[in-house]
Order: sequence, then C-alpha cells, then structure tokens
Amino acid sequence: MARNTNRSLGRPPNYKHKQPTNERILKKASQLFLENSYQGVSMDDVAKACDVTKASVYYYYKTKSELYTEAMIELMYRVQSQIVKLLREEEPFYTRLLNVAEAYLSVSIDLDTERFIYSAKNMVSNHQLETIQNAEESMYHAMEDYFKEAIDQEEILPINPTFAVHAYISLLQTGHYKNGSGNAIFPSSKEAATQIVRFFWKGLTN
Repeated sequence: MARNTNRSLGRPPNYKHKQPTNERILKKASQLFLENSYQGVSMDDVAKACDVTKASVYYYYKTKSELYTEAMIELMYRVQSQIVKLLREEEPFYTRLLNVAEAYLSVSIDLDTERFIYSAKNMVSNHQLETIQNAEESMYHAMEDYFKEAIDQEEILPINPTFAVHAYISLLQTGHYKNGSGNAIFPSSKEAATQIVRFFWKGLTN
C-alpha cells in the first residue's frame, strides 16, 4: 500500500540534505543572482542548482521577484553576521577592519548591493525594494556602532560614522574591480585588503 507522506503537492523532501530546502534555495539563488543578475536567472536555474524540481521552488516562493527579495535579504543578513562577528573581536580597530576586508574580498563575487538592486528595480515591487534596502541599511547601522566605539576610545578621529562605513564598503568594492581585459588591480585579495585598509586608515587617524 502506498505510504501517505502528508506533503502538499510540489513540496520537496528534506531527507537528502541536512540543510532545510528553503534555506538551500535562498543560498543558491543569492549566488546565482549575484553572478548573473536578476534577468539572467530563471526559476529553472535555481531548481537545478538546488537539485529540486521547479515546483519545489514555487512551493516556497510564488514568484521570481519574491525569491529575489528573500535571497537578497538573507544574503545581507548573512554578510552582516560575519562582519559583526569580526568587528566584535578583542583586537585593535585597524586589525578588525583588515580582517573584515580580507573576508569580504576573499569572496569571488562582488557584493555591490546597489548595482543588484538597480538591476532589478523594474522587476520587483516598491515594497520589495524597500525591504531589501532596509536590510542593507541594517548592515550599515550594525557596523556604525563599532566605528562609534572606536571614536569614543580615540582609536580614530571623530568622523561621521555613517560616512565612514559607506566609504569603507565603497573602497572594498574597488578590490573586485577588473579592467576590460579582466585584469584585477591587485594580485590577491590579501594584498587588496592590506592596501585598501592602509589607505582608508590614513583618513581615520592623524
């Protein structure tokens, strides 16, 4: 006799993977969107990358715009968690900034969130865009607290922490720059982190 699984049609089984299916879909989708932009990714692509059916993807996310929104939010909170973990360490502020830079630049994908939001702004609703932007702002606000702390402890000059965080992230994004021939500015992510933080630090201190 057939066994009743008590599952809705299209819902994927979880026994093949330790990570819950919806979490796996979000993680793979964020990677695909970052690599190929919103327009360059289909629900079929996500399903294949996750080794599930397209119906399984639609079970959790009714539209591509919904999947994109949730994937970008999950990515930003994941990045925020990693950055805060590094900034929380008992190290000089310079060392913590260097550690964040090395971790950020070791990722092969350029996490230029403004570019990804812009690429999809005509494909998602205003509410979805606002939700993504709020997640991005949360990441910046979390970092600002550590800049304020460094100011209070006189490790850096009394600079506007919001400006400092945005300037820092913008500089880190240059570490992924490649010219028309595909050549990077720096020979390695470690060298990029070292030079960028050294340059940035001169603006933070005397």
